[in-house]
Amino acid sequence: MLVGEAGGEADPAQGGADPAQGGAAAQVGAAPAQVGAAPAQGGAAAPSFLCDAMLGGLSRWLRGAGYDAMFEHGIDDGDLVRLAQQTGRVLLSSDAGVFERRSLRTAAVRGLYVPRGLRPTEQAGFVLRELGLPVRDPRCMACGGALTAAPKDSIRDAVPAVVADRHDEFWRCDRCGKVLWKGSHWDGIVAGLAAAAGVAAATEAPAPPAGGRKPPP
Repeated sequence: MLVGEAGGEADPAQGGADPAQGGAAAQVGAAPAQVGAAPAQGGAAAPSFLCDAMLGGLSRWLRGAGYDAMFEHGIDDGDLVRLAQQTGRVLLSSDAGVFERRSLRTAAVRGLYVPRGLRPTEQAGFVLRELGLPVRDPRCMACGGALTAAPKDSIRDAVPAVVADRHDEFWRCDRCGKVLWKGSHWDGIVAGLAAAAGVAAATEAPAPPAGGRKPPP
């Protein structure tokens, strides 16, 4: 669960484009242990998501909640829908007009309208609630890759010496290769995921606009 670059931590609750995913620079991150975590059930694959240009913050919190979420900054609506169809990802958008496209009306592309005016953690909770999804072990908040425990001796060259001295548990993203650990923003991440889980447990959801729909079961 990425919080920020080593030497300059970033707030994962903020929206906007994802940080660069290249290289294996050490990251200040988090472990696969979190409030309300739930393992995958019956080996069923978790859904993956594609967020529109308005939902960069949501993509990171969904990754923190254990789901692979892609975010394309500034992508055209048509390209967005085509990418969702090509990748089989659930399209998340706060643009009601997107749901009037034929591929969404015919369910060739699965999609969910995310109401405007919600904070990213509230958006994440809304998605989890609407789709009946649990909070799972977190993924890399930079790219959505799965996290694997990394022995301390194997990452000493990838993290600052002070970090290696202060921490004993490390994880490596199997997609971008970044090394993560429980950084100073860990408490804020736990609180954010708890807030998302609280929204997910609520009984009432905002009504979608005409054309807004959630994926079929």
